[in-house]
Amino acid sequence: MNVKKLVFYVPIFLLILYLGFDFLAKQSIDTISISELEDRLQEDQSDSVIFIDVRENHEYESSHIEGMKNYPLSTLKSQYSDIPINSEVIIICRSGKRSLQAAKLLKDKGYTNIKSVDGGILQWTGELVSYK
Repeated sequence: MNVKKLVFYVPIFLLILYLGFDFLAKQSIDTISISELEDRLQEDQSDSVIFIDVRENHEYESSHIEGMKNYPLSTLKSQYSDIPINSEVIIICRSGKRSLQAAKLLKDKGYTNIKSVDGGILQWTGELVSYK
């Protein structure tokens, strides 16, 4: 195969591979919308639902949704055992990609009731809390 064909086909192949992986990741993890998250946060909750923000500490501290606990994706692999396995776990990040990764990690660790927030905090129109 000549170089011109490789230059053309390799990026297309990589794009298809990326889109396929993204599609499969979304298919295996339940998602909820921002409005569903808003409803869930307003419901009377006990420890049966854990709301997690997997953005890094500096992102979380600059602005986050009240009621969310910060478990950065970069440290979740070592901190996941702090999250009760029998609880429903609702995960948010900036755009929805890291929350899917976090949900997959938790699913691989035996968690069964996990939801990722579609669109992430970028879609949130409500109030945000800041530590700064």
